[in-house]
Amino acid sequence: MIDGVPTLALLPLLLFLTGCMTVASSPAPALSCRIEPQAPLVAGGPIRIRFELANRSESPLRVLTWNTPLEGWKGTILEVRRGREELPYQGPMFKRGDPQAGDYAEIPAGGQVDATVDLAEVYDVSRPGTYRIETAGDLLDVTADSAAVPRPRDRHQPAPLRCAPVTLDVAPAPP
Repeated sequence: MIDGVPTLALLPLLLFLTGCMTVASSPAPALSCRIEPQAPLVAGGPIRIRFELANRSESPLRVLTWNTPLEGWKGTILEVRRGREELPYQGPMFKRGDPQAGDYAEIPAGGQVDATVDLAEVYDVSRPGTYRIETAGDLLDVTADSAAVPRPRDRHQPAPLRCAPVTLDVAPAPP
């Protein structure tokens, strides 16, 4: 008994508080991302961007790469605009089952993973002008427990992904 309350009666409260502590220690805040244009940016040519995901924690993280530039164009979490016009994603979309171990990228403590992709492959960036790129989705599954992956989709733990928006000035093609 604790202050007249049977110890077993406190068990649900203790379990609830333990669950809250688990949520608070989620690896999501330890991740940062960056989108960086790769010159040259010329209309009608490739418009390459480098996507970097960095682990700011003291332990390795595993991140499901689905729908991120880390797996190439198989879905997207990017929003691309030219002026006020949102450009539709025109690349492949995949219907998937549960992930395999190879669908996860391991990011070492203090390390990063990156990929360079060509926006022109899946967005109409063929006209000169100013384009804005930002993330519009979340990472589908993130964990610090390497033994937990792969895990079924119903046990995924999504994490927010907020990269600073990037502006691209795409130059006209030379005559």
